[in-house]
Amino acid sequence: MEKVALVTGGVRRLGRFISYHLAENGYNLAIIYNSSSKTELNKTSAFLKTKKIKFIFYKCDIKNLSSLQKTIQKIGNDYSKIDILINNSGIIKRIDFNKITPQLFDDTINTNLRAMLFTTQYCLPLLNKSKLPQIINFASLGGLLNWANYIPYSVSKAGVIKLTQLLAKALAPKIRVNAIAPGTIIIKDEEAGTPQKTPLEKIPLKKYGEPDDIISALKYLLNSPYITGQVIIVDGGRMIN
Repeated sequence: MEKVALVTGGVRRLGRFISYHLAENGYNLAIIYNSSSKTELNKTSAFLKTKKIKFIFYKCDIKNLSSLQKTIQKIGNDYSKIDILINNSGIIKRIDFNKITPQLFDDTINTNLRAMLFTTQYCLPLLNKSKLPQIINFASLGGLLNWANYIPYSVSKAGVIKLTQLLAKALAPKIRVNAIAPGTIIIKDEEAGTPQKTPLEKIPLKKYGEPDDIISALKYLLNSPYITGQVIIVDGGRMIN
């Protein structure tokens, strides 16, 4: 039976590499996006068309729960099940504490955390149709370290880590739930999308990560049937320094 993966934010940046990896491994793809440009859509589409898979893009502002629920219903009509849910969508903004607005805080929490919870809830009937369903959430070092200039983001990602643990417990034994927490990941020709690079002297391995480093962690979790409720940190050792 064909395998199906749902990837939120799967059109550009790191999400694109996740979609590429899953396509290369035979997964049909449901990809949710919101603000990705036509150029980005065409770039991702061109690669996926070279693979013998089915893929559909679904435009949705995941902060809007009514729209999110309808989108997942469409995905259910198109695919009938989900084997892997990748909760990758997120927003980040560097901002001083005294400049944080209620709108910015709400948008960050609603995109990075609330939408993840409800995406999972809305996908549950489709996940339960899979023999070996699993969920991988994208957290961040910002949820583990104290990034004072990224308070809304860091609070949201700390919530993602706790949500991952709670979902792993709530959905066991049927569904495995884990998370990946990337450090500074540099995407070739897209360096402008990296909010702030950690100084290399703070990274024991003295180098920044690449998309392949995240894909290695993804592959590990996808192929580890006795792991759930864990956060894999991919940061070149930043956490220990």
